[in-house]
Amino acid sequence: MKTPTYSTRSAILCSWSRCFFSAFVAGQAIAADPRSPHAVAPSQAPARLIIRRNPNLGVNVIVRLWIDGQPARSIGYGHTYEGFLAPGHHVLAVLASPSPRWPVPWQLPLDVRSGQTYGFTAVTDGSGNLILDGRFGFPPRVQ
Repeated sequence: MKTPTYSTRSAILCSWSRCFFSAFVAGQAIAADPRSPHAVAPSQAPARLIIRRNPNLGVNVIVRLWIDGQPARSIGYGHTYEGFLAPGHHVLAVLASPSPRWPVPWQLPLDVRSGQTYGFTAVTDGSGNLILDGRFGFPPRVQ
């Protein structure tokens, strides 16, 4: 019987490690993804959440978004966040990065209804704080 060489064993080990790590990361992403409608009860449709980034924030400013205290996404220049939320109470928070003027994220409590679309734009409030404004772009729809 032929014994595998060091390079063959390394390649096999590396391949197995990649498969294990990919499966682990994919499982974590599905479980922690705030856009995932899997956490919604079958009788209730998820709500859609759209957050646009105002281009006037500058090229180097990144909007860091949290949903219910969990990091959701970083929104760079020219990008938009689109995801889903389960109906119920949620807290959205945003913070400018890399050098925020205020280290505490600005928070917005939001009561989400099934099947609705909620849209906000990340803008500054004039004092250097980043906020989510429903007046720009399109306001949240309420029934």
